[in-house]
Amino acid sequence: MSAASEIFPPVLVRLAVAEITVIHMALFRWGGPADVPANARAFAYHRHLTPMCVTLLILAAIEIAAYHLLVGHWNRTATVIMFILSDVGFVYLVGLIKSFRFRPVLLTPEGVRVRAGFLIDRFVPLDAIVAVEGGFTGEEVRDPATLNAALLAWPNLMLRLDRPLHRRSLLKKRRPFVRVALRLDDPVPFIRLLAWRLGRRAS
Repeated sequence: MSAASEIFPPVLVRLAVAEITVIHMALFRWGGPADVPANARAFAYHRHLTPMCVTLLILAAIEIAAYHLLVGHWNRTATVIMFILSDVGFVYLVGLIKSFRFRPVLLTPEGVRVRAGFLIDRFVPLDAIVAVEGGFTGEEVRDPATLNAALLAWPNLMLRLDRPLHRRSLLKKRRPFVRVALRLDDPVPFIRLLAWRLGRRAS
């Protein structure tokens, strides 16, 4: 990426790498372990997303079939264009859904790597976290200063930070966040381990 960014615009390079990653995930990764480094503890969040994701995938397949059937009677060129666009979108959706399992939230000795498939990947240092809680208000979740990684579900834990952290975006800058909302399939072990590490660091 560094070498390509010397020749092409960095934003274009990042977009190309992101697209290649999604396509590789959709077409070539069908099994195996999640992406977890040796010194990290993984916490899954994909199980509660599976029913909704499968529903979206089925609806997308029905929509693609309907487009092909209806547009095919009208214009052959439009049918080919719709075929390309809809099938590429379907592949992207498959890659995104699969990325939820392969990219879990990670707890490392240095901090928490907040991930939500390809959509979110942000490292939160341990020294920036002041508390991990299971209780919070709806206003806090909806606050623009909260990084909401729960996606289609309501969060079940909140990380509170002692300083703002910058968001990463491919196209534009976004305001920093001071809280992180997560939805884990089993939040209790995560809360216990993170609280223990925070207490150990404080002592």
